[in-house]
Amino acid sequence: MKRFDYYQPESLKEAYKLMEKLKGEARYIAGGTDLIVKMKQKVLTPKALISLRRVEGLAGITKNGGMSLGSMTLFREIERDPDLARIYPCLSRAASVLANPQIRNVATIGGNLCNAAPSADSAPPLMVLGATVVIEGPGGSREIPIEELFQGPGATSLDSVEILTQIKIPEPTPNSGSAFVKIGRLSQDIAIVNAAVMVVMEGRVCKECKAAVGAVASTPLRLEAVEEMVAGNSIEGDLLDAVEAKVKELVSPISDVRASEEYRREVAGVLVRRALIEAANEAE
Repeated sequence: MKRFDYYQPESLKEAYKLMEKLKGEARYIAGGTDLIVKMKQKVLTPKALISLRRVEGLAGITKNGGMSLGSMTLFREIERDPDLARIYPCLSRAASVLANPQIRNVATIGGNLCNAAPSADSAPPLMVLGATVVIEGPGGSREIPIEELFQGPGATSLDSVEILTQIKIPEPTPNSGSAFVKIGRLSQDIAIVNAAVMVVMEGRVCKECKAAVGAVASTPLRLEAVEEMVAGNSIEGDLLDAVEAKVKELVSPISDVRASEEYRREVAGVLVRRALIEAANEAE
């Protein structure tokens, strides 16, 4: 790994100025669990790193009807928050199976999202929960649906100076439930496939559904066609079979060292089916 300069600004304004001064030769760093690996592998070779650890106001969980997560909030904090586990079980579950406890003590939710890996465990839960992200830069602040953040593997809609500062999750609808499921080579490995589902139930009839999968396309993927199939129907055998088949049509996975394209396609359907059943049971 090449030598690099390291800066620790104490405000967003100071961080912007540093990034503008370094003219694209620097990278922001949060927990560093992804970035440092890429630097060691020489996938990225920035001349400087700008740490966000000391920037005030970027960490912590705020409860205000819904919840707001600072981008520097650690996965360990998310995993241990009892209110988050009760209100948004799919996100709590995703945090609890991300990597291992040592990584969760360092990795941040903002870093996981901005790394923009198609397999990011935090992305599908936040997508089905209707989360938005707040992005700030020298020109001001903007808020976008989380789906619009991801542009491709390792690519986001942030420009080089902007910083993701906050993730906002709306208050859940009554009679709703959510679930997150994942399969990896090991229980805490990078996902071969992951999936999240949120449903609003009226008895056994689903009034609203949101579904998302990861590691089966160039970005985490919302399954809007599946959502339309489920809404207004009972979650039972024939519908579940149709959902599983539809998911296999919608995904476009690749083969890599973790799994083949065929395996990912098959597993994606199974995991969405499983998450749908778990979310419906959670709603009850």
